Amino acid sequence: MIILLASAELDHFAKVGGLADISAALPRGWADLSHEPIVIIPKYQCITDFTEIHSTNIEFTICNLSVRVFKSHLPESTISVYLLECDELYDRPGIYGNPDGYEDNDLRFYVLCKAAFELMIELNISPDVISAHDYHTALLMPLLKIDYARHPQFLNTKGVLTIHNAQYQGWYDNERIREFSHWEFIEKDSHSPFLFHDHFNALYSGINFSDAIIAVSPGYANEILTEEYGAGLHEVFNNNRHKLSGILNGVNYGLWNPSDDCHINQHFTILDKSGKVQGRKFLLQSLFDDEKDLLPDSLPVFGIVSRFTEQKGFELLEDCIENCLKDKKIRLIVLGSGDARYEDYFSRIQNSFPGYCSYTRGYDEELAHRILAYADFFLMPSLFEPCGLTQLYAMKYGTIPIVRHVGGLKDTIEDFNQIQLIGNGITFSEFTSSALLRAIDMAIDIYGNKSLMNPLIDNAMHCDYSIHKTAIQYIESFETLKERH
Repeated sequence: MIILLASAELDHFAKVGGLADISAALPRGWADLSHEPIVIIPKYQCITDFTEIHSTNIEFTICNLSVRVFKSHLPESTISVYLLECDELYDRPGIYGNPDGYEDNDLRFYVLCKAAFELMIELNISPDVISAHDYHTALLMPLLKIDYARHPQFLNTKGVLTIHNAQYQGWYDNERIREFSHWEFIEKDSHSPFLFHDHFNALYSGINFSDAIIAVSPGYANEILTEEYGAGLHEVFNNNRHKLSGILNGVNYGLWNPSDDCHINQHFTILDKSGKVQGRKFLLQSLFDDEKDLLPDSLPVFGIVSRFTEQKGFELLEDCIENCLKDKKIRLIVLGSGDARYEDYFSRIQNSFPGYCSYTRGYDEELAHRILAYADFFLMPSLFEPCGLTQLYAMKYGTIPIVRHVGGLKDTIEDFNQIQLIGNGITFSEFTSSALLRAIDMAIDIYGNKSLMNPLIDNAMHCDYSIHKTAIQYIESFETLKERH
């Protein structure tokens, strides 16, 4: 089966968050199952230094813009990655344009989607499935059903839209979209497959034109049917629930494994965790300069690696984490950036509690791996969480997730039972600071009791959320679609 995946992000090339990880991991999983994935992304400014990229001599014009095609591959694989060079659209800092997004993101992502079809035509490839991811590539779906519906290369192609976060929908100006897409739609048409509340909505369009919709966890697939989590589209999802399913994201354990992770110096296994103890010591030494800051070394280390958005629930920390730091109960190590409110908050508590809180602004792949590998606990107090990958990474390293019981977190984290010694994390349900504080206090108590902490660590490390399982479920979904033809 030939599977064309188009994404705004791809690990190793251009990454903001988990979308990049899964966009790289899924093709690997499909290839391991003897399928043929092809990946397409823009050639952003940040990708120019990759020496393994070379020109294909393929060039075409879309919306009066010249698009040149380069080719690479996923590292340590033969999976083709095609990169679309269009300096007018992609030769600029970042991927989306922070904080509010580039004004021409509508055109940037439309060209990405249309170029995917033009490239397949140039290469004479007929994909069995086109895999779109979030609103950035959701317009692949109407392009497949309208613009290329009668093209012989796409007569049997199915379109599948994966939703990683329904909150981000791609609201575009009606006239601009009409101008460069030539799609016909009428304002005030309540039945328009393009217009939601009279405005062009890329995610809404993708939902309506897709053959199948996959949410990134079973829990999230159920939640987006509700007003609370549907981001305004709950009725749309309910109207399309016959083609909606949930498939849990998976992990590429070739990259995230304590036994051979190339980003950490001290390796370990479930049978020999001495490397985690030593790595934890080195992590503290690297982040806290003064030798006295390392005492007492018996304090549990809590980690955060995240984008800073309202979704992540960090507002709950403001009324509880300072008390833990003030009372010298924990150490907190934070890596991330995003909303200025949270950046300022973590900077402030680092200054207020030197030796007990470390904050690194931005994203650093090596530090992210070290925090996930060597911390004792990992905080994810999310307001909502479609799936989450970092809690899955953390568990493989025996770093215990403390999560809110929501979305993909409730699909992956089972609250630890101190009597039966089952469960792989610590959970709380209410979105309140007091509920989070109770979970943190529980973690501190468990940390002080090795007869509880050691089984909890083992339970977490035994969990298997391999991308292989995810890839199998995707293929089963694709095959079901193909059988309906």
